Amino acid sequence: MHQGKKPRGIRRDRHCHACRARGIKCDLNRPRCRSCAQDRRPCTYPRRVVWMEEKSSPSSLSPTLPSPEIPGSNEPRSHTSIGLYSFVDLLADCHHRIRSSQRRFPAEAIELVARTLEFARSRINGAKHHDTTTPTSSTLASIQLNVAVLMGLSQLVESAHPLALFGIATFAIFEVCSGSFGRWHCHLRGARSLLDLHCRNRAEFEALSRRITGLTDVLSYLVWFDATGALVRGGQLIFDDWHRETLQTSFYDSVGCPPATFELFVHLVKEFQDPDALDAGDLTWRAMDQMLQSQSGDWTTDRGLAAVVYRYTGAIVALARAGCSQDVSTALPSRVLSSMVDKVCESVAAMNVRSKFYIHMATPVYLAGMNATTEAQCAVFRTYWRNCQLGDFPRYPDGQAQCERRWRNNRVIV
Repeated sequence: MHQGKKPRGIRRDRHCHACRARGIKCDLNRPRCRSCAQDRRPCTYPRRVVWMEEKSSPSSLSPTLPSPEIPGSNEPRSHTSIGLYSFVDLLADCHHRIRSSQRRFPAEAIELVARTLEFARSRINGAKHHDTTTPTSSTLASIQLNVAVLMGLSQLVESAHPLALFGIATFAIFEVCSGSFGRWHCHLRGARSLLDLHCRNRAEFEALSRRITGLTDVLSYLVWFDATGALVRGGQLIFDDWHRETLQTSFYDSVGCPPATFELFVHLVKEFQDPDALDAGDLTWRAMDQMLQSQSGDWTTDRGLAAVVYRYTGAIVALARAGCSQDVSTALPSRVLSSMVDKVCESVAAMNVRSKFYIHMATPVYLAGMNATTEAQCAVFRTYWRNCQLGDFPRYPDGQAQCERRWRNNRVIV
């Protein structure tokens, strides 16, 4: 700490990652705040404290650990960071705006957003103190809060108020993190039905989003979960093309997925829905296009590594689909796919586990893992799933188990 100097006011955007997630005041002590030190929690800061009379220079920057999701300011702003903690920040912004808005929102709608925000913070905090053996007053309170939010959400959905989308999206994101991997379509259907009551095209949605700030961000999460979930489980898309057109470049940049690869994912889902339309030649060209977009420089940064993982996984799924429609007697296709899985494994293993892109690679890791052919590949994917379970908020509880079943069925492992 700097002797005789004080920070320029207390701003929540300077709180450490853990304090922000728990909704408590941070003392800003570095390299570790007192609250985290007492609770033995990892303590990371979204940005440094600027001290009085301190000159801005590269050497004065306090070192910070990269975080999978770096929360930003509580002031209303555009949300470019994607993830669970960022979504909670989005909820906080929404609550702030509707309370201070000159537009009149129903009291029950404002109350729902407030309770949903409290519920989200409680879920995150509860995950860090999870004890499956003994129910405590805090876990019982969390259950009661969950029920209260569900009841309020049900009432608001019945009234068809668009603010209910924030509540539905909150349950959706927790279903993605804590539910069965890829099977997170339940809440998405409810969100689509509610959205249809207010807008049937992009122009109507943009008009609605001007009234309710943050709605575009919410839809981005929903259409991303829709496409990735449908690809994983082999289901149908819930949202239409115009919904997906609202995804902005900042979203793709935050999750590390190239837009062209996401388009390939959507194309693969649509072809799965209509097997008669499967064009093996077209899929092969699309796969080659993905691989050719990878550059040597991609292997030097986490962003580049994430792009490699996404692109090669898209190519793997496309070629696997193309191969299923052709009668090939040689072992060449299997050998090619295995080499591509190796590329994915190399990228996953090389990425910093604290990178903001790491947690977002679950879908390509799952899809590539389904095509694993060696124990070495399986080991890399196991490590990824275990790392996802070791974070502040454990994610994807059965991702590894689903892969393990596939490996046993394919006799990759005993």
